[in-house]
Amino acid sequence: MTYTNYTITVVNPGSGNVYAINGTNQLTLSLTEGGTYRFDQSDSSNSGHPLRFSATSNGTHGGGTEYTTGVTTAGTPGSSGAYTEIVVATDAPTLYYYCTNHSGMGGTVNTPTSAVVTPELSELFEEAYERAGLQMRNGYDLRTARRSLNFLTLEWQNRGLNLFTIESGTISVTAGTETYTLPSDTIDILEHQIRTGTGTNQIDTALERISVATYAQQTNKKTEGRPTQIFVQRLSTETKVTLWPVPDSTTTYTIFYYRLKGIAGLSSGVGSTINFVPPRFVPCLVSGLAYYIAMKRPEVAARVAPLKQEYEFQFELAAGEDEETASIKFVPYNTFMLGA
Repeated sequence: MTYTNYTITVVNPGSGNVYAINGTNQLTLSLTEGGTYRFDQSDSSNSGHPLRFSATSNGTHGGGTEYTTGVTTAGTPGSSGAYTEIVVATDAPTLYYYCTNHSGMGGTVNTPTSAVVTPELSELFEEAYERAGLQMRNGYDLRTARRSLNFLTLEWQNRGLNLFTIESGTISVTAGTETYTLPSDTIDILEHQIRTGTGTNQIDTALERISVATYAQQTNKKTEGRPTQIFVQRLSTETKVTLWPVPDSTTTYTIFYYRLKGIAGLSSGVGSTINFVPPRFVPCLVSGLAYYIAMKRPEVAARVAPLKQEYEFQFELAAGEDEETASIKFVPYNTFMLGA
């Protein structure tokens, strides 16, 4: 059986015990309908803290009842092999994980439908390269895709469509703190470096972006040192980044990044199923990127014309959804010339 595993520990950040999921305290989760998810409570810190689900925040402590649809448990929390597992049902409500014995330990579980896919920007870039008959192999390919995306958004603005833009930013890093929150209108983070020094001694070193699975497999998430990896969480209400190793105190670190930002009053998409453009524009975005990328590569020159044709088709298809669809009646206007 295939399932997604979450490692559960119990920690006390100073205000009482809480669940930490894959090292993040009271992590907000998104569990897709039809998916199987296992919450591993083998760590000894789980002793006396059985994890369960409810449709009510804080579960039975908040006046709710235990949610049991698709839920199975095994073993005793704190012992090897102990876990709570859930197969998310179709039309499952928003859930909350909680401790049956103690109040205030849990968090939120969103349950989006499996019919809606929320791709990462890196996946859209890869799809664009594949449509152009190419492969995205290195950091330069990612940078040139980002540059093409910037030009594509400018073109869309010229067509009267303003959805998002790209801007740079920095985050001051605190020794011993691994997780940081990006501005609320952030859609996704495109590039990320760890910066040390200032002025002529400034050095920017690329951070490797890792998936939730890779981060979850880190055996010691509290290891301190010079950060080399970054884990991006696009949560229901905000976007966070987590550094690994946890920044140490040997020098001053700064995160330098480029982010995709919602503009023109359009929601960034945080908390929705599509993260930065209306769903109908995703095919247009990928088609446009494929066309822009192919124009730069002589070896796929033969693909430029059909890719442009597909891009224009997808743009008209998506933009046409915004046109007025009310019936219009045309009435002839007669004029008469009077003789002298």
